[in-house]
Amino acid sequence: MSTSSALPSVRRALVAGSLVVAIATAVVGILLHPAFPEEPSEYVELLAGSATAAIGLQLFLWSQVFWAVGLIGLAHAASHRSPVLGTLGALFSGLGAFGHAAFGGASLVTLGMARYAVESGDVDAAQAALGATQGGDFVPFLLAGLGGTVLGVVLIAVALLRSAVAPRWVAIALLAWTVVEFVLPNFLDGAWVTYTSLVLGLVAFTGAAVAVLRGGSGAWTTVLESRVARTPGPASVPTDATA
Repeated sequence: MSTSSALPSVRRALVAGSLVVAIATAVVGILLHPAFPEEPSEYVELLAGSATAAIGLQLFLWSQVFWAVGLIGLAHAASHRSPVLGTLGALFSGLGAFGHAAFGGASLVTLGMARYAVESGDVDAAQAALGATQGGDFVPFLLAGLGGTVLGVVLIAVALLRSAVAPRWVAIALLAWTVVEFVLPNFLDGAWVTYTSLVLGLVAFTGAAVAVLRGGSGAWTTVLESRVARTPGPASVPTDATA
């Protein structure tokens, strides 16, 4: 097998793998991060005393790399039959990953300040750092992460419905996950909302990954690679001896 003929399969596997790794690392990162307490002033001490908060934040940050690759790749697969929605979905998904990565970096700064504050006894300084890194100049990145992700996933889901490159239930699961993850917590409280979102996310993104693997290599083959594949090899070219 030549390199050019293997590349489409590599791209397809990369996108499918990124979808699975993205949701898996995000889920584990959320589970390891301590829940926000009812009293905001207790968050600094809770964050500083958590043995898993740093691991959870690191996983969330790394998940954004795979998030961008997986969702942009999924949008690319749908864009062959739904070009406008697929392209917009890829654009907003990339913006969402960027915003979440920047905001996740700010959260790591908050974690460091919280640990320092508890060790030094200056909790007021940590509270001020918490307000600065979770708001203020970082609000645009938070909005970009939330808005980009929501719009990106919704547009990609609609593009999947129109292009039929994945089963309908995959697109519906993506839409349901978006509602439960980003809309429902504004109206309902409880751990069941979080766990429902995690299960829906795992089902939706794993289903999308399987659809990518089963969808053939057409969407992942460049024009040049298609031309090379259609060009007759040396063995099929007539020679004087075989004419």
